[in-house]
Amino acid sequence: MRKLFLLIPLVVGLLACSAENVKTSSELGEKKLNTTTSMIDYKKKSEIIQRIKSPESILSILIQKLESEWPALFTVKTEEDLLQRYSFITWHILPEAKRRLQKNLSTLHPEYQEYIKLLKEGVLPAKEYTVTNISIDKYSSESITVTAQYELLLQNGQIKNMKVSMTGDTNFEKFNQRFNTSEGELLPDPATKEEENARDFIFSVLTTDEVRKLSLEELFTLFEQ
Repeated sequence: MRKLFLLIPLVVGLLACSAENVKTSSELGEKKLNTTTSMIDYKKKSEIIQRIKSPESILSILIQKLESEWPALFTVKTEEDLLQRYSFITWHILPEAKRRLQKNLSTLHPEYQEYIKLLKEGVLPAKEYTVTNISIDKYSSESITVTAQYELLLQNGQIKNMKVSMTGDTNFEKFNQRFNTSEGELLPDPATKEEENARDFIFSVLTTDEVRKLSLEELFTLFEQ
């Protein structure tokens, strides 16, 4: 059995878009990718994708999160907005995933707890932030650790420095405890070689860094038959 990380969370996680521009699951509807076979040569397509696919997909996700998405947590104005933004960043999109996130906030999400505390104390929200450094602290075939450092300009004009380190397992299903990688559809084993090639193509596209250049609608169009 293979798990198809379709709309949530892989596609949402890889698309380079801001939280303000993301549609809710209800707005997206129940549209599904077509994984049935056709006369299209998916094997050839998959081989082409594999030639250009970056071997550093997990590294790219970590850098994307820490450089472009995570800093937005420092400027949200309410606890509700912080939870919504954090849910989006960590791929807890559907209602059940959000409930699971809230249940585990005190144990698996230390940064969130810190930001809530700072928000209640009036330290946050910051007026603006600067990403001052991104470093790769560990790189192996099993896991990658990236650290980001931020400089926050607070409302009172003072400067506060923040740091976040994040480790990603190269097995995406074990990516990181903060992130929701448990949702998706369990697919039965393919009945034919053609169907297997079609699914391999879908997975190869969804896990390439280049997928971030596509909109959700473009992804659906890509896989329509």
